[in-house]
Amino acid sequence: MSARVGRYVRMIATPGEGAALAEGMLRVAEGMRSAPGCELYIVNRTPDEEDAVWVTEVWSDEAASEAALERDLGEAGLGAVLPLLAGPPEYIELTPVGGPGLG
Repeated sequence: MSARVGRYVRMIATPGEGAALAEGMLRVAEGMRSAPGCELYIVNRTPDEEDAVWVTEVWSDEAASEAALERDLGEAGLGAVLPLLAGPPEYIELTPVGGPGLG
């Protein structure tokens, strides 16, 4: 049986573009609704970092996660948010083990 995979992704927008980045990532999240194996894709903001956006992802398995990452950037909606980034995203890889919201 394949194990779920997850990650936290932290993105920093160019100064003053945090809200635009969050809105763009919400559009990406809508596109992920139909991605096979996507169990969770939540866009988050933190009150102490105006230009930071975090994404919480959970995938049914590594293959589903990799397939989503290999999608065309335009198809996923990521192409529109890339110009808003001040630098490359930071990733924290996770192994979800359970809890409310994970069936």
